[in-house]
Amino acid sequence: MKKDDKARKITTREYMMKLIYQANVTKEEPGNLKAMVEDFVNDNFEYISNRYEELRLQYSNNPNMSLENLQIEDTIDKEYIDSICVALDENGSKIDELINKYAKNWSVNRMPKVDLSILRLAICEILYAQNIPTKVSINEAVEMAKVYCDDKSPKFINGILGSVVNEFGER
Repeated sequence: MKKDDKARKITTREYMMKLIYQANVTKEEPGNLKAMVEDFVNDNFEYISNRYEELRLQYSNNPNMSLENLQIEDTIDKEYIDSICVALDENGSKIDELINKYAKNWSVNRMPKVDLSILRLAICEILYAQNIPTKVSINEAVEMAKVYCDDKSPKFINGILGSVVNEFGER
C-alpha cells in the first residue's frame, strides 16, 4: 500500500473485512475468496469511494482537496486485497483453528460474524503479510471493532490477537 495514504489503507482494510464477512454470510466455499473480489469491488464501488472520501477529508490538512474523478485504484489497494485473499484461501482453516484455540467459550461457528471477519483478516496479516507490522495489524483490527462491533469486541479481539502473537512472535 502507499505509505502516505492512510485513508486508502483504512478503506482497503475495511472492505477486505466486508468481503470476508460476505463470504461467511453467503456460505461461500472455502478457498473461493479471490474469485469474489472483482464482483465485490464493482458492486460496492460507490460505497468504497464514499468511505475513502470521508477518510481522506478526515486525515487531510487540505480542506480544498479535490476528490473528483476517483478511480477504484485510487481508493483501494487491489494488490493487498489479492495477497490477503490468496493467504486466506490457502490458510483459512489454520486461522480458524487459532481463533478456536484462543477464543475462550467461543467457536468460529458461534462468534459474531463481524468479529470473526476482523479476526480472520488480522490473523492473516500477522502470519502472512510480512510488510505489515504486527502492531499495526492489531491496532487496525481493534479500531475496526470499535466502529463495526459491540462494546466488548475490541477487548475480545485484542486478547485473541495478543495470544496469536505470543505463540508466533512479533515482526
